[in-house]
Amino acid sequence: LTATGNPEISCCGRKLQPIVAIEGDEEHRLTIETIEDDYYITFSHDMTKEHYLNFVAYVRYDRVLLVRLYPEQSPEVRIPKMYGGMLVYGCNKHGVYKYRIK
Repeated sequence: LTATGNPEISCCGRKLQPIVAIEGDEEHRLTIETIEDDYYITFSHDMTKEHYLNFVAYVRYDRVLLVRLYPEQSPEVRIPKMYGGMLVYGCNKHGVYKYRIK
Protein backbone atom coordinates (compact mmCIF):
# COMPACT_ATOMS: atom_id res chain seq x y z
CA LEU A 1 0.00 0.00 0.00
CA THR A 2 1.11 3.55 -0.60
CA ALA A 3 -0.29 6.68 0.97
CA THR A 4 0.47 10.39 1.17
CA GLY A 5 -0.56 10.63 4.81
CA ASN A 6 -0.49 8.42 7.90
CA PRO A 7 -2.95 5.61 7.18
CA GLU A 8 -4.24 3.23 9.82
CA ILE A 9 -4.09 -0.30 8.46
CA SER A 10 -5.39 -3.33 10.31
CA CYS A 11 -5.39 -7.05 9.77
CA CYS A 12 -7.54 -9.52 11.70
CA GLY A 13 -8.63 -6.73 14.06
CA ARG A 14 -5.06 -5.67 14.95
CA LYS A 15 -3.58 -2.32 13.94
CA LEU A 16 -0.38 -2.85 11.92
CA GLN A 17 2.68 -0.77 12.69
CA PRO A 18 4.78 0.79 9.91
CA ILE A 19 7.99 -0.97 8.91
CA VAL A 20 11.07 1.18 9.33
CA ALA A 21 13.72 0.86 6.60
CA ILE A 22 17.31 0.49 7.78
CA GLU A 23 20.66 0.88 6.02
CA GLY A 24 21.71 -2.22 4.08
CA ASP A 25 24.25 -4.56 5.66
CA GLU A 26 26.83 -6.80 3.97
CA GLU A 27 24.24 -9.46 3.14
CA HIS A 28 21.93 -6.80 1.63
CA ARG A 29 24.52 -4.72 -0.22
CA LEU A 30 23.79 -3.13 -3.59
CA THR A 31 25.92 -1.81 -6.46
CA ILE A 32 24.80 0.99 -8.77
CA GLU A 33 26.18 1.55 -12.27
CA THR A 34 25.06 4.12 -14.82
CA ILE A 35 24.09 2.69 -18.23
CA GLU A 36 22.88 5.29 -20.72
CA ASP A 37 20.14 7.22 -18.86
CA ASP A 38 19.42 4.42 -16.38
CA TYR A 39 20.68 3.09 -13.09
CA TYR A 40 21.64 -0.58 -13.27
CA ILE A 41 21.35 -1.92 -9.72
CA THR A 42 22.63 -5.32 -8.64
CA PHE A 43 22.36 -6.94 -5.24
CA SER A 44 24.59 -9.44 -3.46
CA HIS A 45 21.60 -11.39 -2.22
CA ASP A 46 20.20 -14.90 -2.51
CA MET A 47 17.16 -15.28 -4.74
CA THR A 48 16.05 -18.75 -3.63
CA LYS A 49 12.45 -19.75 -2.96
CA GLU A 50 13.17 -19.46 0.78
CA HIS A 51 15.17 -16.20 0.83
CA TYR A 52 14.86 -13.44 -1.76
CA LEU A 53 14.35 -9.73 -2.42
CA ASN A 54 10.69 -9.12 -3.21
CA PHE A 55 10.74 -5.49 -4.40
CA VAL A 56 12.85 -2.45 -5.21
CA ALA A 57 11.33 1.03 -5.09
CA TYR A 58 12.86 4.33 -6.17
CA VAL A 59 11.23 6.97 -3.96
CA ARG A 60 11.41 10.73 -4.50
CA TYR A 61 9.41 13.56 -2.99
CA ASP A 62 6.90 13.46 -5.86
CA ARG A 63 6.93 9.89 -7.22
CA VAL A 64 7.50 6.19 -6.57
CA LEU A 65 8.74 3.64 -9.09
CA LEU A 66 8.11 0.10 -7.85
CA VAL A 67 9.70 -3.04 -9.36
CA ARG A 68 8.54 -6.47 -8.15
CA LEU A 69 11.18 -9.20 -7.84
CA TYR A 70 10.58 -12.94 -7.63
CA PRO A 71 12.42 -16.00 -6.27
CA GLU A 72 14.97 -17.54 -8.64
CA GLN A 73 15.10 -14.30 -10.65
CA SER A 74 18.42 -12.50 -11.07
CA PRO A 75 18.92 -9.90 -8.26
CA GLU A 76 19.12 -6.88 -10.56
CA VAL A 77 16.97 -4.03 -11.86
CA ARG A 78 17.38 -1.24 -14.38
CA ILE A 79 15.47 1.95 -13.65
CA PRO A 80 15.43 5.45 -15.17
CA LYS A 81 17.80 7.94 -13.59
CA MET A 82 16.01 10.46 -11.38
CA TYR A 83 18.46 12.49 -9.37
CA GLY A 84 18.03 12.47 -5.62
CA GLY A 85 15.66 10.24 -3.75
CA MET A 86 16.07 6.88 -2.11
CA LEU A 87 16.11 3.23 -3.07
CA VAL A 88 14.03 1.06 -0.78
CA TYR A 89 14.18 -2.72 -1.11
CA GLY A 90 12.62 -5.58 0.80
CA CYS A 91 13.94 -8.96 1.86
CA ASN A 92 11.31 -11.59 2.61
CA LYS A 93 13.21 -12.68 5.78
CA HIS A 94 15.00 -9.61 7.13
CA GLY A 95 12.80 -6.59 6.41
CA VAL A 96 13.17 -3.37 4.45
CA TYR A 97 16.40 -1.56 3.58
CA LYS A 98 17.22 1.88 2.19
CA TYR A 99 19.98 3.53 0.20
CA ARG A 100 20.08 7.27 -0.52
CA ILE A 101 20.82 8.30 -4.13
CA LYS A 102 22.88 11.46 -4.40
